[in-house]
Amino acid sequence: MKAAVITQPKTLRLENLEAPQAGFGQVRVRVGATGVCGTDLHLFEGHFHARLPLVPGHEIAGVIDQVGPGVEGLQEGQLVALDPVVACGQCWACRRGQRQHCLHFQALGVTQAGGFAQYVVAPAQNAYPVRGLSAAEAAFAEPLGCVAWGLLRLRPEPGSQALLFGAGPIGLLLMQALLISGASRAVVVDPVPERRALALQLGAHQALAPGEPVLDLAPHGFDIVAEATGVPAVVEAMPRFAAVGGKLLVFGVAPEEARIQLSPYDLFQRDLSLIGSFSLNGTLPIALEWLESGRVQVKPLISHRLPLEGLHQALAYKEHPGMAQSLKVLIEPNA
Repeated sequence: MKAAVITQPKTLRLENLEAPQAGFGQVRVRVGATGVCGTDLHLFEGHFHARLPLVPGHEIAGVIDQVGPGVEGLQEGQLVALDPVVACGQCWACRRGQRQHCLHFQALGVTQAGGFAQYVVAPAQNAYPVRGLSAAEAAFAEPLGCVAWGLLRLRPEPGSQALLFGAGPIGLLLMQALLISGASRAVVVDPVPERRALALQLGAHQALAPGEPVLDLAPHGFDIVAEATGVPAVVEAMPRFAAVGGKLLVFGVAPEEARIQLSPYDLFQRDLSLIGSFSLNGTLPIALEWLESGRVQVKPLISHRLPLEGLHQALAYKEHPGMAQSLKVLIEPNA
């Protein structure tokens, strides 16, 4: 099979590898579409748990073409979305229901071979059948599962006023999820006019450029202030936009070495909650419900659909989002 392999930091090669075989309790998936994520760029640069050489790609959907022994409830020909988190189920974190913090953490496309290949093998329990979606749409189940976990952490209250920094693909998923999970109003801040326009198309009530007077829209602050930028300066500024009792959601992936300054007195005196959200945690079924019901729209987020040979270009788009007005780039290895 053809596969894209990170052989060493900043070196990506298209290689011919032996196709994997489904073992006990596993399925093999003929990959239909795999989304390109910021994590893939971090791995390409040699960061974020990178164990090289590696076939990256963790936002995976495709058709089962081989079912290993011991697998029940799945069959060849089914379109599935894959949960990339492979947890041991036995450690301290797993027993607390925190699979994404498994002490023996593994993940497709992060520590194990992923979806930037024509075939990928996964535990059967990680494969979720998909109804009424294309593979391109189903590839959004993983990032939307991350959003679902963020919303479970945040627990928006009915009628909440939400402010969101960042209208990239993950930010626009988060915005839609906020609006169907309790928020009655969403204001989005992003520097790119086309992304602001798309945010309005997908349900935002206002979309502003950085520096515009956000607090004019909510003089007492917002109940929810969330960021999907990974920019430390944005996180540092979030408390000043929050209402008393407000919740701050740090959702973007900042550089590991980044540091910010926050006032502990401000958090204390205004009853603010600072909430982090990492990966997904058994939340793929929630994501699929949102996708299959049409409550979350993803087709407008797809800007590019590229063959496996286009992964280099896709990573460049991820590093420089202004290139070709890119949003979500999908790799289709078998196209």
